[in-house]
Amino acid sequence: MNGIPEGDSFPWDARRRLTLEDAVAFHGHEGPWLIIGYRAGRRAVDILKPKTITDLHCTVRTPMNVPFTCAVDGIQVATGCTLGKLNIKLEKAESPEDIEYIFVCRRQGRTLRLKLKPDVWSKIEEIFSNAGITKASRWCEGQEFCRLFEESLKET
Repeated sequence: MNGIPEGDSFPWDARRRLTLEDAVAFHGHEGPWLIIGYRAGRRAVDILKPKTITDLHCTVRTPMNVPFTCAVDGIQVATGCTLGKLNIKLEKAESPEDIEYIFVCRRQGRTLRLKLKPDVWSKIEEIFSNAGITKASRWCEGQEFCRLFEESLKET
């Protein structure tokens, strides 16, 4: 077999919805960027409603260094887009101001673009520096989604 078969062979259902705790177990620890990625991925699933595990594809544009790349693990857990299935890819962003996550649901022909708001990464850094990783994580978890991301949805 050459890859995962297309079609309805592997349906997306509630059993595939992993929790933030699952993301922490996968990643190895809780951190603000893991939470950012997880929340972005959950939003994509909620909006795009994939029918199978092959419907959703994600492009992660991020600086290629930790902690920014930790978001990739959150996205993988929340969406099922994985490096193994080749339905997630990373593209280098020059700075944290350029961070964005682009989700494409091929079956519905829709694209969700989530661009991190300009002050979010500096706010995370400020909280992390002053109060530690746990407080920075709680801040990311507690913010309304619209406080973290600019969101655009388009039909493709």
